[in-house]
Amino acid sequence: MPRKPKSSSRFASLRAKSPFYWVKLVVWFGLVGYVAWLSFIHAVANITWQQNPDVALRFVPNHPLALSRKADELFSQSQSPATLKKVEAMAKESLRGGALNPVAIRLLGYVAEVRGDRKKARELMLLSQKVSRRDFGTQLWLIEDAVERGDKKQALYHYNIALRTTPRSFDLLIPTLIGALDDPEVRSGLVPYVKEAADWLPTFLNQAISTATDPKNVADVLMRSGRLPDRPEYTAISNQLLSVLAAKSKFFVFQRYYLSLAGAQKQALYTAGLNRSTVNIAYPPAGWQVTDSAVIGGSFSAFDKSGAAQLSAFAQSGERGELMRKYLFLESGNYEFSANYQAESDTSDAEIRWEMQCLSASANISKWINTTSVKQGPSAAAQAFSLGSECKYQLLTLQLAGGSNQLGMEFTLRSVSIKRRS
Repeated sequence: MPRKPKSSSRFASLRAKSPFYWVKLVVWFGLVGYVAWLSFIHAVANITWQQNPDVALRFVPNHPLALSRKADELFSQSQSPATLKKVEAMAKESLRGGALNPVAIRLLGYVAEVRGDRKKARELMLLSQKVSRRDFGTQLWLIEDAVERGDKKQALYHYNIALRTTPRSFDLLIPTLIGALDDPEVRSGLVPYVKEAADWLPTFLNQAISTATDPKNVADVLMRSGRLPDRPEYTAISNQLLSVLAAKSKFFVFQRYYLSLAGAQKQALYTAGLNRSTVNIAYPPAGWQVTDSAVIGGSFSAFDKSGAAQLSAFAQSGERGELMRKYLFLESGNYEFSANYQAESDTSDAEIRWEMQCLSASANISKWINTTSVKQGPSAAAQAFSLGSECKYQLLTLQLAGGSNQLGMEFTLRSVSIKRRS
């Protein structure tokens, strides 16, 4: 007897199902579709609420984050009574959907302030901060509020939080903070944040050193705070500050700040010798600074057993310029300068020129100049001089002239010294 096809058996079994079965099946598929739709629209809203709250609200009209974001946009555009009413309604609706929403709470604070209720505004802003310290708008309001009340310590507390919130805050907040460095209270209030090496500190210090009215204010903050972390970026910051202090003739602060640094050697400020305290040191502005170029340059040798180094120098034909410089802090008295050279050959009209200047904020005045020609074999230069109280800070420079020889000139600076005479 032939078998019935299996497909016919399946259809027969489906036809035998009760109407209740089909109702359950339709309901089940309906629920699955509804859940899938809800998941889809909420996924779209969650993706778009920050960049495009209008799209998010079209899909989920009561999305709490999109509501607060849209209300934030409306408030920034207008503070008319009608807009305030709409912003307030949207913020409250947002809080009904998500009570822990700092943006919505902040917006209610904005509305209260515009309506003249400063006390309520402050209460709401403090509540917003308790919910989340990462809302930038809340921190800005609290900064301005603290400044208005003359509470500089509290203002700096909120500055710290705001600067930690997002690097985008740097452009807005750091210039204002730099402008406040003239205030001793602000400098004192910054000390705890410098000590803890807040993540915004390198950016702040770099900009402050470059743009502050007086770089000594930056040095003051750093000296009060103790030593910066032993990391390359902070070493670079210290060198930048030393260079700016010198360029602006703040030598008293230069001296104090250098001596506050880890590994600083007091002797570096009082010697012209080529040794471990002045050559290739961690803080070059306190030692010998070589201005190397393609036409005039030099390089230091390794230190010998006594800790001394030598400088191999050159200048191309027809070139003239500075090779290196050193800031000095010699006290009043009588001194003897000397330098020793070694050259392979005479170089026609080539020149080794030393100059000492007295430095001050008003003017740099040349104290003496010593010029020597380049001679084959060993040679030396010497200069006696006296310093008075009018010359507290000095700059010693080495300048070279390559002469007319086609190959220019080369020599080795074997030693430099400045010794006090009795």
